Amino acid sequence: MAFSFTSPTFKHWGVTAEQIRELRTAINEVEFVNPTGKHGGLGSTAAHNELLKIIDSSKDYNMFVRRLNNWANYRLKGGVEALPDGLRIKK
Repeated sequence: MAFSFTSPTFKHWGVTAEQIRELRTAINEVEFVNPTGKHGGLGSTAAHNELLKIIDSSKDYNMFVRRLNNWANYRLKGGVEALPDGLRIKK
């Protein structure tokens, strides 16, 4: 997932530009469910808006990661496993 458009928030949380680069997913690898689609297609705008809301409503990076994992379970094909390893909550 690319979050460069929200980098001031991540910077405030202490996340570096290098970490953001390492934690992103190539656009062509992003596939959605509920509804089924790909980046730029059906469901893409809704998914982006949901991600922005998660970022804006999270008090810190840890809260963001928890919420992102919950979101991934119902919006990404493959669920949490579709997230970059560094964004997955380890159980």
